[in-house]
Amino acid sequence: MTNEDVDTLFSLYNIYDRNRDCFLWFLEDFNLKSYQEYKQKYHGTSKDRTQFVRVCGFFELSGTLVIRQLIDRSLYFDVFNPTPFWNKARPIIEGMRQTRPFIYENFERLNQMKIKWSKNRLKS
Repeated sequence: MTNEDVDTLFSLYNIYDRNRDCFLWFLEDFNLKSYQEYKQKYHGTSKDRTQFVRVCGFFELSGTLVIRQLIDRSLYFDVFNPTPFWNKARPIIEGMRQTRPFIYENFERLNQMKIKWSKNRLKS
C-alpha cells in the first residue's frame, strides 16, 4: 500500500460521502426487477435515474481503479462493498447491455473481485 493508494481512497470516499443520499436510496428504496420496469419508471433526467447512474458510475470508476491496480484492492474492499449494489443493479444492467454490451463492465468485475477477495480472506 502506498500514499497514493490512501489519497485515492480518500478521493473515492469523498465522492461517496457527497452522494450518500444516492447510496442510501439505492439500498433502501430502489426495488426494480427489470430493465423494462426501469425504463418505464425512470426516464429522462429524473432524480431517481440520476441516483441510479451515480451509484453505478461510482462502482464503475472504482472497478477501473482496482482492476488497473491504481488502488490496493484490500484497502478498497476494507471500506467499500459493491455486492449489495450489484445485486440490485444487475437485472437493469443486463437489460441495458442489449444495446450497450459493455456498460458497467468494471462494476461487475469489481463485484466478482470482492466476492473472491472475501472468500480468500475467510481462508486466511
